[in-house]
Amino acid sequence: MLINPQEMPKVAVDEMNEVHSTEVEILNKLYEKILEFENDSSKFDEVVKLFDEFLNDVIQHFSFEQNMMEETNFFAYSMHRGEHDRVLFELKSLEKMLKEKNDVKTLKEYLVYNFKPWIINHVKTMDTVTAMYLSNFL
Repeated sequence: MLINPQEMPKVAVDEMNEVHSTEVEILNKLYEKILEFENDSSKFDEVVKLFDEFLNDVIQHFSFEQNMMEETNFFAYSMHRGEHDRVLFELKSLEKMLKEKNDVKTLKEYLVYNFKPWIINHVKTMDTVTAMYLSNFL
């Protein structure tokens, strides 16, 4: 398990908590498959499949939040959106490395050292402020 679900902070909007919970679930499945791959390279296609599921989930997650921020004219939309865009760019770069170079090692390192601390911090900071603002409209 890469992220214990209890490590994820909760925010003031239940739907956002549900999205985060689903993402952690998929991320943990991907991470476990990467660990299996390290002992059995025949698991590569399964890693790719789970990475695709994870990437699609992240895209939907970010889109969901961005739509709510746009609908309510959230004051820090451009800053929050910028963080989403940056992480999405990184994930799409990893997708290319994974599919073109079979680079599972770099993906694992990114998830452990970049994505995990980023997502926890992002939820604690930007998502918490965003959810507090959005809760006034729900």
